[in-house]
Amino acid sequence: MTLAGDSILVTPGSGATVATHTVASKEHQVVMVADAAGHILGSKPEYIYLIPSQVHVAAANAVHWDLFNADATVVVRVLSILQIPNITTAVTGIVFDWLLERTTAVGTGGSTITAWQADLNDPALDADITCRSKPTGGATASTDLRNYSLSSEETNTGTIIIASQGGLELVPRPLLAGEGGEGIVLRQNQGLRCVQVTNSAAGNTGWLITITVE
Repeated sequence: MTLAGDSILVTPGSGATVATHTVASKEHQVVMVADAAGHILGSKPEYIYLIPSQVHVAAANAVHWDLFNADATVVVRVLSILQIPNITTAVTGIVFDWLLERTTAVGTGGSTITAWQADLNDPALDADITCRSKPTGGATASTDLRNYSLSSEETNTGTIIIASQGGLELVPRPLLAGEGGEGIVLRQNQGLRCVQVTNSAAGNTGWLITITVE
């Protein structure tokens, strides 16, 4: 990483020192890029939920996970949701239909997932922000955000490509931070859930969900 090598003084008001860097004997102003919410890119702590590969469910409209913000003040931005099909467990797979939805109630039951931190010096994640796999209640659906299909056959070429590239991104491209987007925003008492629409246990899938909090 190359750091700014010099600075200049800009004086409206009391004056401020602006970073510059010398290239070919010329001083170039050094800038820091802000995201759509006004935060400097990379400045917000990131928290990642790893939902390990879990077997599909022989029931229609089975909820595989929910994420919920029950905090009274903070805003959660979901930057990435990667669905990672399991290509190491042999199954006679089929094409599954899936649905990503907003929710209006926190999930209950199931297994609580603890987020890991990109930087261990960052504050711990607020306890009112929760994620669980296969909730047995709650996670009340509101708006459908995306429906899609994915084969669970581990020898399927498309499935292998998706798994090898790290997963299928469920956050729409214009909302991705790399595209200048703000992610999927979860305010107080808002959440997400991922639903396996197809009734079949023929397959296994995991997820990697990245969020920031402000």
